[in-house]
Amino acid sequence: MLLRRVTQHVKDQNWFAVLLDFLIVVVGVFVGIEVSNWNQARSDHNRANNYLERISTNLETDVQTYNDRMDFWKKVADYGLVSLHYADTREQTELSNWDLVLAFFQASQTAEFHMENTTYSELTSAGELGLIENIAIRNMIAKYYSAYGNFVLVEVPKYREHIRGYIPIDVQNYIWMNCYSNDKESIQVMLPCKSPISEEKAKEILSEIVAEVTLIRQLRYWVSTMNIATLISRAQILNAQQLLDLIQVELSHQEKRQ
Repeated sequence: MLLRRVTQHVKDQNWFAVLLDFLIVVVGVFVGIEVSNWNQARSDHNRANNYLERISTNLETDVQTYNDRMDFWKKVADYGLVSLHYADTREQTELSNWDLVLAFFQASQTAEFHMENTTYSELTSAGELGLIENIAIRNMIAKYYSAYGNFVLVEVPKYREHIRGYIPIDVQNYIWMNCYSNDKESIQVMLPCKSPISEEKAKEILSEIVAEVTLIRQLRYWVSTMNIATLISRAQILNAQQLLDLIQVELSHQEKRQ
């Protein structure tokens, strides 16, 4: 319809009308582009906020998991320290031979930590990290998730395999059934339990264990590694909490602007 009108105005040599039609077209195109840009900006803004909300949820999960892992690592390290004390001094204090065999075994337990990084992976793989306009938040997100591959938090020690070669399989099966539990949330618990073997048999096992110098060295390394993992986790919890605070402030500001 507009094209026919312009054609008619040209035929009539109504140049003012032609100019007016041209301005209408230009203004219409400009308004259309601006509306499209506004809609795109709003869509980007909403997606950015959605990413931030999901990252917040992931961070809260990480903090909870870090705390669980640190608690477990401390208990494993404590078993390791008891075992090392006996290996170095042969002092049992009030511990039975079975208590020490159990300590050597429980000191081999592991609890790997894996970040909940699904949202960050989606954000980076889609090339949409730039949607987050707050540079401080963007940089902190990148810094936090750069620690994802820290091997210390997922290491399985040589000691784990080595010590289990010294403890009879029936004793190990007993420990798994009676001295350990693991729920559907992968929360591990090491439990006190009665001995399934005589003190004499437990002493034989202990003698073989402490005679293996390499095994004791591996245990020292593992206890040290768990201490390092705890230090890393504490630092990451602080980073996660700072990032959570920044995100909450940003989302609050965004909500007030709407």
